[in-house]
Amino acid sequence: MVRLINDFTRVCKTTENGELCFCDFRINIYECSNSEFYVIVGKILVTICILATLMGCGLLTYLIRVKKQPFFLSATRERGWLRPRPLHSYHLIVIGYMSFEAIHLILLITESYPSIKAAEIGNILINVVSASISIFYTVSIVYSTPNTKFNEKFELSTGEKGINTRFVDMIGIILFLLPIVTWLPLASLTGHFAELNDIKTANLYFTAHFLALVVWEIIYISVLAYFWYKLMSVIKSYIKVMEERHISSGTTDNGSYVESIKKSTRNITVPVMAIFFGLLFQAIIYLIMSLTYRSTTIYSFGWNLFYYWIEYVAFPLLGLSVESLLVFFTMKNNKKLPASPGNSSSSKTRN
Repeated sequence: MVRLINDFTRVCKTTENGELCFCDFRINIYECSNSEFYVIVGKILVTICILATLMGCGLLTYLIRVKKQPFFLSATRERGWLRPRPLHSYHLIVIGYMSFEAIHLILLITESYPSIKAAEIGNILINVVSASISIFYTVSIVYSTPNTKFNEKFELSTGEKGINTRFVDMIGIILFLLPIVTWLPLASLTGHFAELNDIKTANLYFTAHFLALVVWEIIYISVLAYFWYKLMSVIKSYIKVMEERHISSGTTDNGSYVESIKKSTRNITVPVMAIFFGLLFQAIIYLIMSLTYRSTTIYSFGWNLFYYWIEYVAFPLLGLSVESLLVFFTMKNNKKLPASPGNSSSSKTRN
C-alpha cells in the first residue's frame, strides 16, 4: 500500500488550534481532517455503485435477451454507423460510470494507487468512460427519430430529405474522442507535476482539465436537448394522428398501441432529464471548482463536502434512482401482459 501524501494531495494551514490539513479527496483521503468520513462514505458509495451496475446489467440483458431488442438499431438508409437504442445506451452509461467509480473508490480506500499520476488518471477515467459512452445515447435519439413529416391535415407524409447521417456520425465520433485526447493528458500532467512537487504548474493543469470538462458538458447537453426535442415533437405529432384516426374510425385497436408509445416516450424522457439537469448542474459546479478549489475552498470542509457530493455522490444516487424506476416500470408492464394475450403478441411483433 502506498499513501499518496505531499503538498498537492494534502494542504495544511496553521490556525489558533494548531495545524489543520485537508485532503484533495479525488486522489487522497488519509492523514487529514475528516479522513474517517471519506472512508465510511466511500464504502457506502462502493455498495451503491455495485448495486446500480448490477441493475444496469440486468436491465440491459433483459432488453436484449428477453425483449429481443438488439443493442443496435437495424441498418437503414436513414441511419449511419452509430445506431444504438436509447434505453440500451443509458444502461451502458450507468454500467460504465458506476463500475469505474467503484474501482476508483476501492483503490483509494485500500491505498492501492502506486502514484499520484495513477490516482489522477483513475479519477478522470470515471468521466472519460461515461462521457464517451454517453455519445451513443445522443446519437441513438437521432436515429430513433422517424424521418416523417405531417401536413396541415395531420396526414403522414415522407420527408424528401433525411438527416445527414455522416454529419451525425462525425459529431458523435468527435465528442467520443475529445475526452480521451484532452481529459486524460491533462489529468496525467496534473499528476506528473504534483509528483515533482511543482504545485503551481500542477494547479494550472488542474484548472485546465476541469475547464475542459465544462466545455464538453455544455456542448453535449446542448446537442442532447436539441435531438430530444426533435424526437418528442415527432412522437407527439404521431400520437395526435393516431388518436384522430382512432376517434374517426371508432375502433379500440389503436388505443393500446398509443399507450405503448407513450410508455416508450417516458422511458426515454426520464433518463434524458436525469442526464441533462445532472450535467448542467455539474458543469456549473466544475466551473467554480476549477477557479477556486485549489486556492480557497479546499480549506473548508463544507465546500469539500459539497464538491464530494457533486463528484461522487450525486450521480450514483441519481443513477440508482432512475434504474430502480425503470425496474419498477418493467415489472409493472410485465404484470399486465398475461391479462391481454393479444396485446402481448402484437407487442412482440412491433419490437
